Amino acid sequence: MKTKNAVLTAISVLFLVFLAACGGSARNDTLNGTAWTLTSINNTPPLGKTALTVEFTDGQIGGSSGCNSYGGSYKIKGEKFTTDSIAMTLMACADSGVMEQEQAFLGYLQNAQTFKLSGEQLQIFRSDGKALTFVPKG
Repeated sequence: MKTKNAVLTAISVLFLVFLAACGGSARNDTLNGTAWTLTSINNTPPLGKTALTVEFTDGQIGGSSGCNSYGGSYKIKGEKFTTDSIAMTLMACADSGVMEQEQAFLGYLQNAQTFKLSGEQLQIFRSDGKALTFVPKG
């Protein structure tokens, strides 16, 4: 009986340590629970009738790339920002330039290296310093 109690106690302690570790990373994720609208790709505003968005929830990234929806995972460590396994729906976008804009936008996200939160602005940078710039979605 003592062995069974010791095993249950050890499992409980390990479970609590695991939960604390998971909670700690969520607390350090300053983007978690936020939603943003794109204002520029490397200082160029998005095409007129498109809305490009990004939302961050528990390590998942997703939103609208202008015509299609996308989703994947992301990680933050300090100012470092990386994404993984971004996939998108495959609807054809009839308006001129929209599909090219989507590819550029998703390319920036897939090659992201760092991010910066400054007041009401989020910037996600590639290694060459070019950035996606967002404002809070609203």
